[in-house]
Amino acid sequence: MLTQVITMERYLLNIAFLLIVALIIVFYFKKEISDVIEKTKKQDLILIMISLIIHAVTSYFILRFLNQPTWPFSNHGASFLLMNNFYIWTKPFDILVQQLLIIVLVKKLSEQRMNLKQITLIFILGFGAIHIFQIFKTDIIIGLAFTAGALLSSVLYPYMILKVKNGYIYNYMIHLAIYNIAAILTWT
Repeated sequence: MLTQVITMERYLLNIAFLLIVALIIVFYFKKEISDVIEKTKKQDLILIMISLIIHAVTSYFILRFLNQPTWPFSNHGASFLLMNNFYIWTKPFDILVQQLLIIVLVKKLSEQRMNLKQITLIFILGFGAIHIFQIFKTDIIIGLAFTAGALLSSVLYPYMILKVKNGYIYNYMIHLAIYNIAAILTWT
């Protein structure tokens, strides 16, 4: 099946798949996405490039200067623990798709006349709390940290999209930074 073809080891195939998914999302939800990005200037997109450069430098630093820890659990479910090609190259595209879906959902809920508080509650229950299952893939500390990051993001992302100019850019940067920070903390 598709899950056996698109694996962490086949990171280039992952990137191609995620780019296709991103293009489908942008094409199908053109209105919702253009509503959010219409005031963005080209120079604002430099922030995403800076975020990608920080990701590359962080990944290089970790792989070059830090020793890979040994885990008392399977680290296969969390790419930032592995610091493999999937994490380094595919994670930014994975985050792009997630952020596009977040934009669409926030805009769709807003169009249904839901206020920010209601949208945030849906995000907390639907996305933040579900990360608690990361505990079963890793351990309690990493799982709780992962869940805390997801809960914080569930509050932050809708607010940034609805209330902050270029909030979606900052969301992308924050999302990637959370993974970079998690990688540094778990590898030290």
